[in-house]
Amino acid sequence: MSQPDQDRFDVVIAGGGLAGLTLARQLRREVPEARVCVVERQKRPLPAAAHKVGESSVELSSHYFGVVLGLGEYLRREHFVKNGLRFFPGGGHTHALEQRTEIGPPQLPKVPSFQLDRGRLENDLRVMNEADGVTLLEGYTVKDVELAHDGAEHTVRIERLGGEDPRVLSARYFVDAAGRRAIVRNKLGLTRPSGHEANAAWWRVKGLVDVKDLVPASETSWHLRDPDHIRWYSTVHFMGTGYWFWYIPLAAGTDASMGGGQQHTSLGIVVHDAVHPFHTINTLEKSLEWLKKHEPLCWAQVKDMPAEDFLCLRHFSHGSSQCFSKDRWSLVGEAGVFADPFYSPGSDFIAISNSFTTQIVKAMMRGGASAQADVARLAERYDRFYLRFADAATETYRKAAPLYGSPRAMAAKIYWDDFNYWSFVCQYFFRRLYELPEAEHARFDAIAEEFRTLQFRAQKVLSEWAKRANDPQKPIHVTLPPVPSILANLHLDLEKDMSVDEVHAYMVDKLALAGEVLDEIVLRALAALGPSLGAELARESGLASWPRRPAPERLAAQANEGGARRRSLSPIARDMERCLGRMDVHADSGDLEQVIARAFEPATTEPAFAE
Repeated sequence: MSQPDQDRFDVVIAGGGLAGLTLARQLRREVPEARVCVVERQKRPLPAAAHKVGESSVELSSHYFGVVLGLGEYLRREHFVKNGLRFFPGGGHTHALEQRTEIGPPQLPKVPSFQLDRGRLENDLRVMNEADGVTLLEGYTVKDVELAHDGAEHTVRIERLGGEDPRVLSARYFVDAAGRRAIVRNKLGLTRPSGHEANAAWWRVKGLVDVKDLVPASETSWHLRDPDHIRWYSTVHFMGTGYWFWYIPLAAGTDASMGGGQQHTSLGIVVHDAVHPFHTINTLEKSLEWLKKHEPLCWAQVKDMPAEDFLCLRHFSHGSSQCFSKDRWSLVGEAGVFADPFYSPGSDFIAISNSFTTQIVKAMMRGGASAQADVARLAERYDRFYLRFADAATETYRKAAPLYGSPRAMAAKIYWDDFNYWSFVCQYFFRRLYELPEAEHARFDAIAEEFRTLQFRAQKVLSEWAKRANDPQKPIHVTLPPVPSILANLHLDLEKDMSVDEVHAYMVDKLALAGEVLDEIVLRALAALGPSLGAELARESGLASWPRRPAPERLAAQANEGGARRRSLSPIARDMERCLGRMDVHADSGDLEQVIARAFEPATTEPAFAE
C-alpha cells in the first residue's frame, strides 16, 4: 500500500479517455495549484486509430482543443484539418451519387475543425499531462467511490485489473469521466431517457476511402465542384430516411511508434430505431448487408476491405438528472449525457462540461471561507444550464429521421442548425461567458431560453415538412455556407474579439434574425406542401399558437421578379434563397397569403406539439 499523503488529491478523475485527459490538461493550465490524478484502466500504448467513436470535431470543441488547451499547432501537425460536414441525403439505393443532392462547404473553413486519431491524441495527452505534473495511474480501475458531503473528502477505491494492488484515494473533488461505465450516474440512479432512440455500428479499415471514387471520372461537372480534391477531408454523411453512414479519414501522423505512415478510415452506421432496428446492424456481417441494401455504392467500395475492429451500441443516447453537484462532483463527457454523433457534438459536450468543472474547482481551491457556498452556487447554475443545453441539442436529432431522406427539407435544417450553433452556442463558449458573475450571466440565460424555444419549434416544423415532402433528388450542390453570405459571416464572426456588451448586442441581433429564419422555413414548408398537407403540418406543429407568422411584405415579395423581387426581400430571405435556392411552390398553393392565413387559424382541437 502507498503512503496516505501520496494518495490524497484535490481532483481525482475516473477515466483517462478524451474527456478525462483534456480536463486534466485544462486544470493544470487554469488551476495549477490543484493536485490532479487520472485513473485509467488501459495502459499505454494505445493503438493508432484506436477504436473509439468521436474522431470528428466541430468548431466549439476545436476551439477548446486548439485554443483553451493550447494544442492548435499539434493538431495541425498530427491530425487532419477537417473540410466541414458533407451530406448526401435522400437514400442511395436508386441513385448514383452524382445524381444526389450534395450539401456541404465549398472550401476549407477559415475557423478550423479537425479529424482526430483518438489513439494518437490520447497517447500524446498522457505524455503531456505527466510532463505537466498530473498523476496518471494506468492499469487501474475505479471499483467504487464514496461521495462525501459538507466539505469532507471523497473516498475512491481503485485496484489493478484482476484485483491486484488495491488502493484508496482521497479527493476533494471527484470527476466521473469513465464514459458509458457511468460510475456516479449508475450509483446514484441519475440516468434518464433522452427521448432519442438510435443505434450505431462502426469499424475501421486501412487506407483512404475516398468519396470521389464513387463517381466515374467521366462525370466532370461533379468532380469540378472539388478542384483541389478536398472532399474526403469532410465527415461525409450518406443518408436516407432514418439512417446515415459515415466516412471519416484518420491521419497517418508522423510518429513511427504510433503507426506513422499508415492512414485509416472510420466507417459507421447510425440508425433511428423506429425505422431500422438494432438487430439489422449488430454484427459486421449484418452491417455490410444493411449497407448493400441502402448504400450499395459504398458497400461495393468497402466490402473487401478487412475490418480492423467492430463495435456497436444500442440506444446510445442518454440523459442524466444531474451532472454537477454542490457536493463537489461532476459527470463529464459520456458519463453524463450523450445526444447523437450526427453533427459531431460529443467533444462539444466534453469541452463545456470540462470548462464548467474547471470553474467549480477554481472556486473550491480559491474561495477561502466562501468556497463551499461558491461551489454550491456554481454547481447549481451550471447544472441547470448544461441540462437544458443538452435537451435542446438532443432535439436536433429526436425528430430528424424523415429529414435524412428529404434533400430540400434537410438543406433547410442544416441552415437552421448552423445558424443556431454559430449565433449562440459557439459564441457563448468562445467568449467564455460561463465565467461571468451570475447577475451578469442572467441576460445570456434569457437569450439561451429564447433560442431554445425557437429550436423546438424549428425541429418540429422541419420534421413534419419532411414527413410529407415530395422531395425528389436533384443533382445540385447546396453550398453551405457559401461565401459571401450571412451564414458564412456567422462562422467568420467566431474569430472576432468582442466585449461582453458587444457579444450581448450581437446575440440579441442574431436572435431576431433566427426568428426570421424560422418564418422563412415555415413559408417554404407550407408553399412546398400545398394547402392540404400544409394544413396537416400546421396542425401537428401547433402553428396557430405561435406568437408570429411570416410577414405580409415577405409574401408580397414572392410575386415580384428580377431585381425588384430581390430588393423587396429581407436580408435573411435573400440569404436563404442564395443558400438553398428559390422555394418550391406546390401547384395548388395559389395565393400564398391565403395558405399562410389558413395555416395560422386557431386549431379546433389541441395541437399535437407542445414546447
